[in-house]
Amino acid sequence: MDTLDYSERKDLKPALLIINPVSGKRMVLRNVAQIIRVLMDAGYKVTTMITGKKGDGTAFAASFGRDYQLVCCTGGDGTLNEATSGLMQLEHRPPLGYIPGGTVNDVASSLGLSRDPVVAAQDIVHGKPFAIDIGAFGENRWFDYVAAFGLFTNVPYQTPQVDKRIWGRMAYFFNGVQALGEVHPVHARVSWDGKTVEADIIDGLVCSTTSVGGFKATRAVGEFGISMNDGLYEVVLIRDIKNLADFSAVAAKLLWMDFSDENYFITAQTSAIRFEFDDSVAWTLDGEFGGSVTDVTIQNHSRAIEMIVPR
Repeated sequence: MDTLDYSERKDLKPALLIINPVSGKRMVLRNVAQIIRVLMDAGYKVTTMITGKKGDGTAFAASFGRDYQLVCCTGGDGTLNEATSGLMQLEHRPPLGYIPGGTVNDVASSLGLSRDPVVAAQDIVHGKPFAIDIGAFGENRWFDYVAAFGLFTNVPYQTPQVDKRIWGRMAYFFNGVQALGEVHPVHARVSWDGKTVEADIIDGLVCSTTSVGGFKATRAVGEFGISMNDGLYEVVLIRDIKNLADFSAVAAKLLWMDFSDENYFITAQTSAIRFEFDDSVAWTLDGEFGGSVTDVTIQNHSRAIEMIVPR
């Protein structure tokens, strides 16, 4: 194979490549050399930083991001969350390229990014900027596309891949039924845009993508007009389920993204929303544990980070 000598070139633009070596099936790691070659052929001098523990991606982006004209990260949604969380600490943020390498890859699905690492790298160097909204969870946590709590929060992420392949959407239903015995509704006071609702809730979702947990919300697009850069979050709260019949009804409506029944759902579109709970409630941010809170405000930072997407 031909090799190129870049050592004498003075016009190379600095790029940072953050690598999660254990994400997904390590496909990205097997293609790192080709990814770097694509970036260098496009005129970038690439510095690689490999994460070794949780939080490294955030630290790398926050500490060194300002020194680069382009920051790229490879891994799953959690790795992307760390990169954006680091960049949000900067006053001037470089564009962000994302090479999906996780199991779920919700953001990649919503933005139309390739699952092939080399093709994704090529799309970065030939792509176009797309500024996305970033969510602030309380004072010092960030998320790219979803903040969630309750019964269904972990079902998409804990459902075995073999079940998804065999049963498709119904796999989530079956795993949700198994979790039904663990339902513990929380009493919540939810406030947004001058409105306040109090209810017993078994599940809450604040999101901006058309895919959550690998589950494509196709019908919700038409109903809510979901967008990753409109400054608004789509909120879906599921009221307490009293029996198996109610659970079946809710599950069927979830499968088809029908949130119109106010007996089961509370919905909203808003840029800011506050949750107050009687007891501490655990949340996930972009599929990772985000902490337990009794009072939290979620705020949309509109078009805060410029991602590179395919043309």
